[in-house]
Amino acid sequence: MADLVNELVWSHSRSKAFAGCKRAYWFNYYGSWGGWDAAAPTDVRDAYVQKKLTTRAMWTGTVVHQVAEDALRRVRDGDAPRPVEQVVAAVRNRARREIAESLDGSWLARPARRVGFREHYYQEDVPPESWEAAILEIERQAHVLWEHRLFRRLQAVPGRIRELEDLRRFPVDGVDVYVALDVLVDDGRGGVVILDWKTGDNHDGADIAAQLGVYGLYATQQLGVPADRIVAMHVNLRHDTETRHPVGAAEIEAARSTIATSTASMRERLADVAGNLALPEAHPPLPVGDPACATCTFRGICGRR
Repeated sequence: MADLVNELVWSHSRSKAFAGCKRAYWFNYYGSWGGWDAAAPTDVRDAYVQKKLTTRAMWTGTVVHQVAEDALRRVRDGDAPRPVEQVVAAVRNRARREIAESLDGSWLARPARRVGFREHYYQEDVPPESWEAAILEIERQAHVLWEHRLFRRLQAVPGRIRELEDLRRFPVDGVDVYVALDVLVDDGRGGVVILDWKTGDNHDGADIAAQLGVYGLYATQQLGVPADRIVAMHVNLRHDTETRHPVGAAEIEAARSTIATSTASMRERLADVAGNLALPEAHPPLPVGDPACATCTFRGICGRR
């Protein structure tokens, strides 16, 4: 197996990270590189472990997304849909196991495959009822998903589902871009519908629109779908709402421009662009006392604990 190479590739999440604390960005994409090896230097390993930490809110989104993906893959493969109560029971067992493994530290043996909570790692004071509330919220959102008209429609026409959380890489003006659409489905009329599940309490509409614009760029460039035949929607399962977003020529061109501008800014901080060499001193941390440091996943390795 060839050695992994740390490349500068663009994604919506990477762009958001770069727009924030530059040191946290450096830890995420450079300082933690190679930390999956248990024999890695201590600082690299620590950065990698902290990179893998999640929070209750992030974990809720991950679990609900996986529930949706698994259910749709099942029907697309020709299997009968599972009753929601059966799904919820399995999720409840999984959730309690993951919380226990994080609490006792056993997740550290395989941080890439197990769940570690930031709350446990940094010994935050979280009452037991808050963990139970998180599990109940996952269960509630699973029920909302099962009853949602779009989810029901997808289960009725599984043959039209083209992509489900499939990681794709495609070139855009000199940089490779990663996307993973929650759902991409043929509309039966020569176009596609892009669905994005949301699970949080607060989502920025402009940020969602920007993300969907990148997905539109992928659909036009890689799948050959005309811009006027793309429908993009985000479904908020916490609030049981759905919002349609325009993804036409203007939004797709804006996505292309964002990718170019963001990539150029990332490259400006590299010591060696061809080798994708990034030095920590070119990626300074936020000023001491910045409120963002108090919840940063890298506050341990960064000395802001």
